[in-house]
Amino acid sequence: MITTLSDHLIDVRPMPPRERHPKIFRTWEELPPGESILLVNDHDPVPLYYQFAAEHAGTFHWEYLEQGPDVFRVRISKGDFAESGFVPTARPKHSCPPLKSVPIELVQPLVLDTRPIFARGETPCKAIDDAVSSLIPGQLLVLVVDFEPVPLYAKLGNQGFSHTAKQLNDGAWRVEFQRKL
Repeated sequence: MITTLSDHLIDVRPMPPRERHPKIFRTWEELPPGESILLVNDHDPVPLYYQFAAEHAGTFHWEYLEQGPDVFRVRISKGDFAESGFVPTARPKHSCPPLKSVPIELVQPLVLDTRPIFARGETPCKAIDDAVSSLIPGQLLVLVVDFEPVPLYAKLGNQGFSHTAKQLNDGAWRVEFQRKL
């Protein structure tokens, strides 16, 4: 991998998660057009892509230089771009089996709206992990997110959760996670 003089290296791996997005976006705001951030991460930063797509459409270009499994390197260039370069692959509709309905009348779903967390420039990873660990058997976890959280499907799927996702009228996503019985 070649790093050019116009690349500003940000290795977020040693940083606490809550500091990562603010650091990246501070650097982005100071970045002159024509220069790039070379991001090094320990997981796929596709949620960051969605944030760039929502907040900086037409002014960034996303290029994977290395795609895991342990290290991800992405060049995020600043300028005027008709296309963002990378486009996430869409998940096929109805790819998950339907959830079995289990009537639990006394337990309300745990709802976590991640939009205020992202608005503060933070990552919701710890809040999601805390919510998952606090669930009681049979309780739904409902996430409200500005984008479809595709990487989270695999992460929670590995922990025994199934999900259903629906895009709301305002463009946000409502995703219900339920531990498989």
